[in-house]
Parts: sequence; C-alpha cells; structure tokens
Amino acid sequence: MAEGSTKFIKLKIKAQDDTILHFKVNPSTIMKDIFMSYSSKKQMMNYKIFRFFFDGKRLSPKKTVNELGLKNGDEIDAMIHQDGGGSACNY
Repeated sequence: MAEGSTKFIKLKIKAQDDTILHFKVNPSTIMKDIFMSYSSKKQMMNYKIFRFFFDGKRLSPKKTVNELGLKNGDEIDAMIHQDGGGSACNY
C-alpha cells in the first residue's frame, strides 16, 4: 500500500435486539475505539457493559482489526454483560 493511502474496512455490530450499526474503520484501529464508539451511539457511558464476539469468540479491546483478521463486511455480535447465575433457593 502506498504511503498516505488508507484502505478502510466496513464492519457491522449487531445488538441483541437485532439492530445493526455500521462502522468504517482503518485496519490498524484498536477494537477499544470501535467498542467505545458503539457504546456512545447506544447512549451507554461505558463500553465494558458490552461483550463483543466474532464467530463465537470474544474480541479483545487491545487488538487491532488486522490482528483479529476481520474483513470487509464482517459482523460482530454485541451482548450486554449480566452478572448472576447463583444457586436458586428452595423455600
């Protein structure tokens, strides 16, 4: 690639309610920046309430688009993190 030319990648992030947001990113963009942008568009203050997955594997916010092997048109799943799963009490 010639210096000064940038090839962008279009990614989709799909929420649990099936809404999709589209992002046009540089391959060297770290995922944290994308996650923060997604959270902002969803009017959430902290991206860490979401878990992001691609092909069933959780994405690291420290990796770049290239490092994760994401390609043009790939779809990322966004799930809201929920704590819990404690034992049920029988009264």
